[in-house]
Amino acid sequence: MSKKSAQVPGQMQEKFDRITAISNDFAKQHLNDEYAQIIRLATAALCRKRPSPLTTGKDKTWACGITHAVGMVNFLFDPAVTPHISASKLYEWFGVASSTGQGKSKVVRDLLDMALMNADWCLPSQLDHNPMVWMITVDGFIMDVRSAPLAIQEAAYAKRLIPYLPGTGKSVQVQEPGATSQKPKVVNSNPNALYVMKVLLIDGPVTEKFINKNPEVSRTIEIKGSNTLKDLHDILFTAFNRKEAHMYEFQVGGNGPNDPHARRYGLNQAVDPELAGSVNSTTIAALGLAIDEFFGYWFDFGDDWWHQVHVISISDDAPTKKYPCITQKVGASPPQYANF
Repeated sequence: MSKKSAQVPGQMQEKFDRITAISNDFAKQHLNDEYAQIIRLATAALCRKRPSPLTTGKDKTWACGITHAVGMVNFLFDPAVTPHISASKLYEWFGVASSTGQGKSKVVRDLLDMALMNADWCLPSQLDHNPMVWMITVDGFIMDVRSAPLAIQEAAYAKRLIPYLPGTGKSVQVQEPGATSQKPKVVNSNPNALYVMKVLLIDGPVTEKFINKNPEVSRTIEIKGSNTLKDLHDILFTAFNRKEAHMYEFQVGGNGPNDPHARRYGLNQAVDPELAGSVNSTTIAALGLAIDEFFGYWFDFGDDWWHQVHVISISDDAPTKKYPCITQKVGASPPQYANF
């Protein structure tokens, strides 16, 4: 099952707030809270696109298009479904021509891979009745897991193939087959361990022309457990060809960049007592990282360069050489100050 995020890049927050203020009003009058939440998640997903389509166009037009797209997935325009509203009434409420509303809805559905009964964008209350949610493959055969034995249902839930056990309407704790307890993540705290990290630039003030030429901008870094977060910042500063220093922080222990539940490591704990530690003294080994873990790196609190750091591998003993070091570059480095 796909897990949608409410994270919004800093430079898109104001646009997100304006659009969702409109869609929230519509949902309050004609829909319900779960519709409002799905629409907000869809808006957030569009904000995270590079470049975000929301940077151009009127707020009310996007609010209309996003609401219409989510409504199509959930049969909002079917009179037999509750809640229900006609498409013409929806366009009228937003003050948008039908052709414009349909066009924006098509853009949203294409960008977010929305389709009728798409499980990713289905209302939680409709999951029980959505057959696409419950179709799994067992030994090469497609089956509806709702009619399967409980053991198969539990195995499917443990593998995150279904949102919850059929008939329960909620997530439950289910162990993987043969497991006696949940597997803890494997952490290597050896200061001589070698970490390989792929750092992906996910947001920042770049031009559309640059993005078209560089659909991916990433750097692969090798770093030892004894190196500090400042060492990681310094090598990334070099890797992305930056010239002027700015404030920065790392966000560890969450689900990636800008996760409010992550531990934040920055430059000055005296100025920001909520920091979990200083980048100058916190080593990579002390972070408790595991393979396939993601964390965030935020550079320049004004221009907001956001990076996702993916721990690719961790090995016990680093070969003798200078660390950290850059092992791969994908895409050009964007200018630190874009000329829009």
